[in-house]
Amino acid sequence: MTVTEALELARSQGVEVTLDGDDLVLEAQAAPAPGLLAILGRGKWDIVAALRLREAEERRRIVQWVNDHFAASPPGVCAHCGDGPRSEDPLVLLFVGSDRGEVHASCHPAWLAAREAEARGALGLGIDP
Repeated sequence: MTVTEALELARSQGVEVTLDGDDLVLEAQAAPAPGLLAILGRGKWDIVAALRLREAEERRRIVQWVNDHFAASPPGVCAHCGDGPRSEDPLVLLFVGSDRGEVHASCHPAWLAAREAEARGALGLGIDP
């Protein structure tokens, strides 16, 4: 059985297979069938490798989308909150090609999360990574 077939079998039985480091995480409403657990266990390392490749490709698509849809902000204005300079919270410069934007250091995680969520929606990847 191929990795794709094993993951499709899991999905058809209501089991979502994700990664946590080198571990497979199975999420389901009910306990997975022993046969499915055996299939996933035998192919664990191939499944881990395939899921890592999928995650890397998804990440590449998200980063590309964020870069392709980068919106410049006026100098001295945070692209996330719209406020100006703060002595205790420096503006971080963001560059994509010749476009430039700024966000407060404290706003950067929220700005990035919002952009990545927007990318996931636009790319049809859902909200959860």
